[in-house]
Amino acid sequence: MDNNCGTFMLRNTESTILKGKLQEEEIDKALFNLFTVQLRLGLFDGNPRRVKFGKLGPQDVCTSENRALALEATRQGIVLLKNDKRFLPLNKNAVSSLAIIGPLANNVSQMGGGYTGVPCSPKSLFQGLQNYVKKTSYACGCSDVPCNSDTGFNEAICTAKEADFVIVVAGLDLTQETEDLDRVSLLLPGQQMALVSSVAAASKRPVVLVLTGDGPIDISFVKADPRIS
Repeated sequence: MDNNCGTFMLRNTESTILKGKLQEEEIDKALFNLFTVQLRLGLFDGNPRRVKFGKLGPQDVCTSENRALALEATRQGIVLLKNDKRFLPLNKNAVSSLAIIGPLANNVSQMGGGYTGVPCSPKSLFQGLQNYVKKTSYACGCSDVPCNSDTGFNEAICTAKEADFVIVVAGLDLTQETEDLDRVSLLLPGQQMALVSSVAAASKRPVVLVLTGDGPIDISFVKADPRIS
């Protein structure tokens, strides 16, 4: 690797060189790549305030142009993994009530990934969907993303039974993976999988499952379940 944002190379590079497993020319190649990028950015062109990006500041973050670009990047980044019988998109005029369920459905602080900046106008998925369906209810199901208890399952199931359509929000946050913190499983954390299946079994219609986080997740159980559209 040319670069490592954690502490692994800091702790292990010297011993690797002494053992003869890493050669000086390999280090030179990595440095060449790093310095080439820094030169292209103008980091060695004198006063950093006077170069191309030198005057960027907080005032540039929430401009209409940048927000439009962020929205477009988000749209391009969403992946629809399954859509049985063209269940989506929902017709908002035909949805009289909606239930949003999951530990990541109504918590803005948990939505950010690694290196996330301060949002311009943060809203949870639950808050955002209320703009489309007036009668929108919420239940967490799990108190947090690790989801080590099913004590909130009954509330989630009751909430799902009362709604015309149900969206379950599951996935990962920074309690599961970040710099120097690796997951030990590709499955959904804790009892999240059981929450999804329990809510799907109780819902009047097939549910919509939204996955958050940018790490790989094994959701094989969803593919063959007709209750998750």
